[in-house]
Amino acid sequence: MITSKRKMIGSLFAHLVLLLPIATKALQTSSLRRSFPTSLQAVSQRRTFIFDGGELESFLLHGNTGESTGSTAATKVGSLTLVTGSTQEDPSQRIVAVQTNKNDINANYETVSMGDVDVYTHTIATIPQKVSEADALSTAAAALVGIHCAIPKVGGVGGSDNSNDVFYTGKAVVVGGNDYACFVADGLATLGIEVSLVSTGSPRAKNDGVYVMKPSDLDDDYEEVGFSTAVGEFDSLIDTISNERKGMLITEDNPYGGSTVLKLLQSKHQCNKYISTLTQSQQIVKNEGVLWGPGKANDHVKKMESISLARCASLVPSLGFGSATLQTLLDSNVLFSIKSNNPTVSRGWALKDFWEETSWPRDSSGMGIRFGMPAEEEEDLDEQFRREQERMQTRIRVGSEVGGGMDDTETTKQVLIDQTNPYVMQIAGVDGLAQEVVSKQKDCVVFVAMRSCRTCKGINPVFTKLARERGSDELMFAKADATGATGKALGRQLGVVSVPSFVLFRNGVRYGAVSASKLPSERLDQALNDLAEGKDFDPSLEEAKE
Repeated sequence: MITSKRKMIGSLFAHLVLLLPIATKALQTSSLRRSFPTSLQAVSQRRTFIFDGGELESFLLHGNTGESTGSTAATKVGSLTLVTGSTQEDPSQRIVAVQTNKNDINANYETVSMGDVDVYTHTIATIPQKVSEADALSTAAAALVGIHCAIPKVGGVGGSDNSNDVFYTGKAVVVGGNDYACFVADGLATLGIEVSLVSTGSPRAKNDGVYVMKPSDLDDDYEEVGFSTAVGEFDSLIDTISNERKGMLITEDNPYGGSTVLKLLQSKHQCNKYISTLTQSQQIVKNEGVLWGPGKANDHVKKMESISLARCASLVPSLGFGSATLQTLLDSNVLFSIKSNNPTVSRGWALKDFWEETSWPRDSSGMGIRFGMPAEEEEDLDEQFRREQERMQTRIRVGSEVGGGMDDTETTKQVLIDQTNPYVMQIAGVDGLAQEVVSKQKDCVVFVAMRSCRTCKGINPVFTKLARERGSDELMFAKADATGATGKALGRQLGVVSVPSFVLFRNGVRYGAVSASKLPSERLDQALNDLAEGKDFDPSLEEAKE
């Protein structure tokens, strides 16, 4: 039992033992910035690492301040160029650091010259004799998001204001049993974090401070509970096999991307950092399956490894990355090696990750939530259903003014028509939207309807005709049902307040919405034309009545 006295005492002891050397190392390395002001030799090795998918999204949200930085929709690919070299005082002393981008230097951080390039001073770490320069480069890249962005709490030693005089503390949960998940768990534990590693398999964490557990565990009453309930409160969750944000638009007003799981992580477990390290290639395999996914994922990796860096956002780690985070990992021999010798590297995918995510047991809510992740209590779902029924009845009464709602027979018939429509994709809930539109970065128009809406039924055949005439590989036509708790969640995510409505997407990001009670609609036609021509959405189309 994770809550047993033996476990608590062992964990506390391990945490204290780990914390002291971390604080000591922080003090020892606090002079690192003063040691290398202008005395670095030329570069010996250079490698660029590409970040995309949920991993990039997590960096944009938590890479600098730990707080949401606003919408992440505009940035699709990020890059981090790392270099190794030596010092002039001691050529045998090797260092690793993040190279600046001359066209996009972050003025918030100090830099130092290293031959023909500059590096960010706060990212410098010395490479121990036993560590190769190749491993130092790959470890620095692997630690950026899964470890450095996920660190729960940072404290100054002795109240120091120096960013290098830090120690780390808190609790974290790492989900997944792959090699990268084990590296993240080992790294966080080495930094003084209390870590639980959750997997359906048998991961081999090297640090004795990592508590390995299954998706379910036993509480003090020997009742089976999910891992999040067993752990209790924790600060960060690092998800290496999935992305609960599901690629949805993240804004200050919508920090959870429409994900109930992320809201419950915060409200029930005080988990303020959800870090997904899912790459776009992993997402492709998850979307396409094992038959078609691997080929497309490999093509994506090749594309990323040949991408022009001018098209990538330059990523700069936050303060403490070199002297506190990376230095501790290198000194402790917590390394992440890669086999690729390419000058540009994009972290790929593994079949093991796909099988673990797809075989992970789901909870009993019927929402497809992985067991152990927080979910709505059964009584909460019942209350949501009751309120939704009341709202639906109100909508039906309103609909009766323009023709009335459909009876059960008509509703069943309409469902069958929708399911067999070859021109219109059926979207089921937020998950369906994420999988079919957002993660695939589609241009799409989604017809949001309700089963009991007669007006929606009248529009259906005309919408199908429109899809047959204008649908293509570049523009997908889809329909979503706003009925029930799942439909309500989707409607809320789409910003829909009435049906029928038409929500448009550009490259998987919400473009705009048009409310129309009949088709053809001049406003919808204009919105579709503007979308195809690359124009910005005209807000007057959303505000107008028709």
